[in-house]
Amino acid sequence: MNDVMSANVKPYKTQNSQEYKIFQQKCDRLLQEDEIRFAGLINSMGRMVAGGFKKGVLPLEDDAERQKMYMELALRVSMRMEFDYSLGKVKYSASRREKSVMMSFPINNTVLLISAEPDVDIDKTAKKIMKLCGLS
Repeated sequence: MNDVMSANVKPYKTQNSQEYKIFQQKCDRLLQEDEIRFAGLINSMGRMVAGGFKKGVLPLEDDAERQKMYMELALRVSMRMEFDYSLGKVKYSASRREKSVMMSFPINNTVLLISAEPDVDIDKTAKKIMKLCGLS
């Protein structure tokens, strides 16, 4: 058993088991970082396919709100792609909120969603995440 607590929203497995294992391993590795609360891979339909919350971390939203957030994220990421031809591909997006920093990293037809502590250095953390996931 890994150290990830998915707080009732279980990963939705659509990939083959080898792909799932790779994504889950990356999320587990990210959750070893002190500043990261949540690492999850969200598919194009807005479903979490790997990852979850760090053990002992309580989600700030309930299950229904998290599911809504995942769907909104998938839509937002796909809409941003419309500007790739003129602005270049998105490397990551981040928003600093009062209680957490939310970061998203497009990966093919999925998106890596990260929730971090509110006082993190966004650029430093993003570079660390990209290096750990082979996105740089």
